Amino acid sequence: MHILQRIIENLLLVTGASRALLQLTRVDGVFEIQAEAVQHGQQQIRHDVPGKPLLDARTFEMLRRDKNIVVEHDSKQTRAVSARMLAPIIRGDRLAGVISLHNCAEPRRWSARDNDALRDARARILDVLVESEFQEPPASEDLRAAATQAILDRLRIALDVQRCTFRQPVQAAFAFPVTFESRARGMRSLLGDFTIVQTGQPVIVKLLEERKQVVQEDCGITSDDPLFHKMLAHYGRMRAQVVTPFIIGDQLKGVLSIHEVRDARKWSSAEKALAAAAAALIGAIFEVPRG
Repeated sequence: MHILQRIIENLLLVTGASRALLQLTRVDGVFEIQAEAVQHGQQQIRHDVPGKPLLDARTFEMLRRDKNIVVEHDSKQTRAVSARMLAPIIRGDRLAGVISLHNCAEPRRWSARDNDALRDARARILDVLVESEFQEPPASEDLRAAATQAILDRLRIALDVQRCTFRQPVQAAFAFPVTFESRARGMRSLLGDFTIVQTGQPVIVKLLEERKQVVQEDCGITSDDPLFHKMLAHYGRMRAQVVTPFIIGDQLKGVLSIHEVRDARKWSSAEKALAAAAAALIGAIFEVPRG
């Protein structure tokens, strides 16, 4: 559910943690990651080997038994987790899930504000889970998501690129996070990745000023801004890109990005037109009346 991803993203941004993730139990009892958000250059755990346990048996049993939030200011965990907070999600009398907050660079003194944010996220997630049992999500939402994903997948394959993303203004604390993506095998996921702040990035500044598609055939020579080159490295040493806005009136409603990481690339008129058509189509999907 996209709403669970938004809740976890907001938790990450409010607390400034390195990682926030939500695990929920499946019918077979296995805990599976349903949402994750990272920053500070961290990789996402959800793309690791499926089914790999994230909590040791002792911690799992403690959460199940005590049903209390666990706070560790100085944690010696695997995956370079230096401090963590864990919030059990209890349904009836069973452990239905766990929300985890990780600080990865160094030990951290979690604050009362962090604790409140974690409790608030847990309450919101519980509300979503309860509502989902009694009310099916609107079919239109599923169709929008499926259509958007299909467009990005077809676009990536047609252009033979390594990543296509669509960004939307869905978080008050972060400008235009990725909400949908299509990526080739081995590419870092940018969905839920908040390491690179878009505000002030040369491409975004140019896009907002000119209100039109930004085309870069060799990213390495387009700007000497250190933050821009940090972005290129984080995105897989990206070499070329096409960034297309979807604008209604004076409002930027979405941004479609195409990433080429192998080499510099001269984009053809047909390729740029295809990117523009895809951005317009996805934008229209989210602007049609909802019912």
